[in-house]
Amino acid sequence: MRLLHTSDWHLGIQNRTTSRDADHAIFLTWLLAELETQQIDTLVVAGDIFDSKQPSAQALGRYYSFLGRVRDTGVAQVIVVGGNHDSGARLDAPAEMLGAMRVHVVGGLPTSEAAWERCVVPLYNRDGAIGAVALAVPYVHEFRLGVRTTDTDYAAMRAAFEQRFGRLYSHLTDIARAAHPGLPVIATGHLTLGTAKREDYPYEIHQVGAIDGLPASVLDSRIQYTALGHIHRSYPVGPQRRAWYSGSPVAFDLAESQTPRKVLLVTLAADPDGRAEVVPLVVPAARGLVALSAEPDALLAEIRALTWTEPLPPLLYCRVVTDAMPTDMGVRVHEALATFVASNRPGLAELRPERVTALVTLEDEAMQRPLEELEPAEVFATLCRGRGLVDTDALMRAFASVAGLVDVEDAELEPLLAQIVGGEA
Repeated sequence: MRLLHTSDWHLGIQNRTTSRDADHAIFLTWLLAELETQQIDTLVVAGDIFDSKQPSAQALGRYYSFLGRVRDTGVAQVIVVGGNHDSGARLDAPAEMLGAMRVHVVGGLPTSEAAWERCVVPLYNRDGAIGAVALAVPYVHEFRLGVRTTDTDYAAMRAAFEQRFGRLYSHLTDIARAAHPGLPVIATGHLTLGTAKREDYPYEIHQVGAIDGLPASVLDSRIQYTALGHIHRSYPVGPQRRAWYSGSPVAFDLAESQTPRKVLLVTLAADPDGRAEVVPLVVPAARGLVALSAEPDALLAEIRALTWTEPLPPLLYCRVVTDAMPTDMGVRVHEALATFVASNRPGLAELRPERVTALVTLEDEAMQRPLEELEPAEVFATLCRGRGLVDTDALMRAFASVAGLVDVEDAELEPLLAQIVGGEA
């Protein structure tokens, strides 16, 4: 059997005010073509389908439109599991309807252990025969498995995590082997497994950060391949390389853009105890994420001179090299971006100063006083100095208006107000 493993789509995500829906549209169109070209039997999506537990109508539409088109590729079925960004209940709601389309969804682990059999799914090949069995395990909070992290020490917590997660996979493997003897078993998981680097995940998804990276040994040795989600980088886990992260197919920040985005083509061995063959497929980048760093005027010139070859205009991460950040820099950057036609205009993901020298030090008077003793205007003034802002009189008046300290009606302050509300100041 041939599987295609992907995860961490994060449909609905935005970089500041730039929607990534167009990126996802290009990726999903490419994915449909690959499913047909590679003669895939089963598509596995290992969690974080959406970026939010309450996805937008646009994100939901993108998801259901894709699922509706998968059958046209000849794929026999789709396995979708929920991630920590997803609402398990929302994913599970249309399960009966999607099941008729051979899309098997497990948004959340069933509360009753007796209902865990729902996670065991026979996998059909394109000829209609059962060729493998999947353990469709979604993101599982340790509390659901009976792990309690209060009034216990590190060693006990670590042992409890390993024992309960290991038992989950072993129990499901027992069910799969009993129901479908002689067939390869695959699994999914949405968790931090192995020696993930801290920068690989933005925050811990379990209650105790020190336990966040579980050992690969929690996966039953009878599982031929485990499709992992949550980490946005693609790599194998464990010395046996039987578990892989596919990574996110779309780069969502500068760090992710430094490595190719991938999905994984997995060919299962006919021998249940054999080893699957894994071939990464590089996803073409729909847009570039570009870092610009220069003095104010040079930065604006670089923006106006931008060119690109990707289908979509780039996202810009701008660093203004200065000790005196112009208060209207945000306005000037947006004016530079406006020289491009609206339908092909780069987006601004970040704008911040890159100071030549430290302008706020511990010797500053405001830094030596407790925060609760400072007035809001003093805090804001200190932040302005720290970011190298000059000519701050008008900016301070704008802040006073936003903070409700004074009633200011002055048209010339509108750009400054926009900077404060937008976070640029």
